[in-house]
Amino acid sequence: MNKKLKEVFLIASITVCCIFIFQLYWLFNSYKTAEKNLNKAIDNTLKKSIEIYQLKQLDSIPVIRNDDQRIYYATKKWDVDPKKKNKDTIKEQPYRMLIYPIQIPTEQLPIIKKMLLQLKASTLKSVNLKELAPIINQELSRNNIDVSFNLSLSHDKIPLKNVFYIPVQLSKNNTLIKVQINNFNIFIMKQNIVSLSVSLILILLSVGSYYFMALTIKRQLKLDDIKNDFINNMTHELRTPISILKSSNEALLNFNAINDTDKAKRYLTLNHDILKKLDHNVDRILDIAQYNDRLDPSKLVKVQLNDLIISIINRFTTNEDVNIKYTNQLEENDLYTDPYIIETMLSNLLDNAVKYADNRVDILLMVSPIKNGVQFHVEDNGKGIDSAYLPYIFDKFFRVPNGNLHDVKGYGLGLSFVKTLINKLNGEITVKSKLNSGTTFIIKLPNK
Repeated sequence: MNKKLKEVFLIASITVCCIFIFQLYWLFNSYKTAEKNLNKAIDNTLKKSIEIYQLKQLDSIPVIRNDDQRIYYATKKWDVDPKKKNKDTIKEQPYRMLIYPIQIPTEQLPIIKKMLLQLKASTLKSVNLKELAPIINQELSRNNIDVSFNLSLSHDKIPLKNVFYIPVQLSKNNTLIKVQINNFNIFIMKQNIVSLSVSLILILLSVGSYYFMALTIKRQLKLDDIKNDFINNMTHELRTPISILKSSNEALLNFNAINDTDKAKRYLTLNHDILKKLDHNVDRILDIAQYNDRLDPSKLVKVQLNDLIISIINRFTTNEDVNIKYTNQLEENDLYTDPYIIETMLSNLLDNAVKYADNRVDILLMVSPIKNGVQFHVEDNGKGIDSAYLPYIFDKFFRVPNGNLHDVKGYGLGLSFVKTLINKLNGEITVKSKLNSGTTFIIKLPNK
């Protein structure tokens, strides 16, 4: 099964990587295309804006007009004298000046006009950026290009990103208009927000699906290891008592121990104790399974906390190697809670501290007040838990790996059951541990 899961994981990894690379390539191409189109649109808009600006400037400088194949040129602002019947007469303020029309062929008209415009350019002033900016804004808005810009004059065309250089023909010094676009990339993102969002969602879905699948495979591998470990533990837990029962039963049956009253009583008492322990373990597993499925709320009653905790401690202090120091910092001894949960919780934690101690174990059990509740502090000086396993110790059936050794009995259900009980009271449990330095459990419960 592990091999199949690893193959699926490898295939899925390759697939997700290909999808991710393709989406990134598509996004890059889409962005470059949008950038190219926007550059072209802005460049055309700026050129048109400059043309409009130049045409407006022609109103205050010598003008050129053509009728059919005739061109009129004057050095000052002029108009046709209405008193003259001759339409070719030009009125000039403040004095009159007549300019005769020039008769030229139609095909040469653009050339002559261009020459006259260049002649008139010598009389123009420098470009006024304050007058040019509103024109550019208007043209950009007309083309639905919502960008901000900075204008400046330049004589050199230095290639820069998001900078446009537009030549001005009818200017005093033939300068370049330098237009710096400030929010170029943001505008592209806004214009392509739909396609970019769809692509981003596809990428997130692909990565999310991959992550979920990888997490699921990892959990399956972990559950498989936990299952094998649980079977090994269960086999070990059952094999030992079965061997003892088998040996004592064989002695009574085949070696005439039944005829020896003392031996028979000793064997039967041993068998009774072993069967009682097996029955207790079965009841414990069933109790945990049934309690996890039960949805009814906990039964909260008034509990004399000192009496309850001292009775729990007395069960463990019969062992000379167990030293438990109990401190109660509560102002009042009464606690509204479920006594079964408190008893089961503390019994499991103290039992683990004793089982996983090398020799003598010192345990500190402290109860202190917190805001709207009470805190239980259980600290021991045992072997501790590797930090790599701390996130999993509350999982059902999980036990810290110890190879094929089963020197500590258990099924990996105790801490899982403790957390379930604490959640029933809307409490929380945290753990801190370090190898060869002991373990500390902190339980916070509300005081109802």
